[in-house]
Amino acid sequence: MRLISKSTVIMFLFDMCVLVLSTTIWYSYFVLPEDFLDITVLMTALTGVTALFLKDNYKIREFNVTLKNFYLLFEGIVFAHIPAAILLLTFVQTPKTFEFLLVNLLTIFIVLRLYRAGFHYYLFNFKKTKRVLILGKNNNARIIANEILNKKALKMDVIGMIDDGFENFETNSSLKVLPKIDKNIMLKADIFIVATEHRMDEEFLTQMVESIPGHVKVYKMPEFYEMVTGKYFIDKMSVNWLFYDFMNKRSLVYDFCKRIYDIVAALIILTVTFPVLLYIALRVKCTDGGPAIYTQSRIGKNGKPFKMYKLRTMYINDFVPNAENIEHTDSQDDDARVIPFCKFVRKARFDEIPQMINILKGEMSIVGPRSEWENLVSIYSKDISYYPCRQWVKTGWTGWAQINQGHCISNEDITEKLQYDLYYLKHRNLLWEIGILIKAVFLALGGRHG
Repeated sequence: MRLISKSTVIMFLFDMCVLVLSTTIWYSYFVLPEDFLDITVLMTALTGVTALFLKDNYKIREFNVTLKNFYLLFEGIVFAHIPAAILLLTFVQTPKTFEFLLVNLLTIFIVLRLYRAGFHYYLFNFKKTKRVLILGKNNNARIIANEILNKKALKMDVIGMIDDGFENFETNSSLKVLPKIDKNIMLKADIFIVATEHRMDEEFLTQMVESIPGHVKVYKMPEFYEMVTGKYFIDKMSVNWLFYDFMNKRSLVYDFCKRIYDIVAALIILTVTFPVLLYIALRVKCTDGGPAIYTQSRIGKNGKPFKMYKLRTMYINDFVPNAENIEHTDSQDDDARVIPFCKFVRKARFDEIPQMINILKGEMSIVGPRSEWENLVSIYSKDISYYPCRQWVKTGWTGWAQINQGHCISNEDITEKLQYDLYYLKHRNLLWEIGILIKAVFLALGGRHG
């Protein structure tokens, strides 16, 4: 996918340099054993940029200096030092180890924090604003214009919409509507987005080729929408394109590797969490005498139902979602049905770890669209266009939608979640799915996974 800004790459390289230089300098200053220098620097640098990536430090389209970003930066740098701390505290048992870790952590945090403050100031005060022209004045054009204008960190401004001769909807009064493609106007643009909903004839296409200068980057509206949102733009035409992308991307090699990845990841997660799961299960059993593990009927790949395993965190009841009580499917901390000590269990998603059994059975995958109740699938399929498309792949324990949006129930939010799911369908690959799993674990440990 084409990059909108090089700022992400620059920030990544700067962070890598700071992690390497600071760790090398302070390690030498505290005269720690030379044998562990290289591995300490390597572990800190790689874990650091990985943690910062997982903490959304490189999501430039939403970059801003906020208290949340301040905390996420600090949290990422703390995670960066955990592998090195384990190594050094195991093999280099000296007070200087603690001093090195503390000073290095503070140095890296201060330098990266100052860099981000400076970058933010440059971004909003000195960086050139890219000028955008949009072909079309329809709903699609308005959608992409609003996305651009609402994401200030993109440093883009919509200088006008060009009438393509088909749509006649009213546009935002702040946006200038141009009657036709004009070469003089095109010279002022940096980006040209084609948002027309109709096929353009050869005469119109030729006119655009003659009018658009070489420095102007040209995008289809759905392509640009994906770049600025991380979601798939859904309409009749784009879903047809998704079908071709999906079918042509099928691969026996990918399916085999993904199955191996699912099995290995599921076994590791079950092994690591088994003591915690056993403790939770025993406490749940002792609470009301009911079973610790239960099953729910969920919809999987190609609309096939299966029994999904879950760790019970609520008192025994016969609740089944329907159109009238759908709001009760939301996970609320003050829900009287939740066993009190299980509130954190639900936040950290320990109750969903038994789904590893479904993954080992081949009914689910580690990464994919969320598994939903049969009743909810029926409701959403009736109310939301193209909702069944998410069933083209196995449902997942976590997924692109879960780490970006979390749990939701309203039709508006489910429609947005579908956009994330279809984005995953289009761009899925094994390396990305490994990254999604790692980020999901980070979010779950912080009680923020949806």
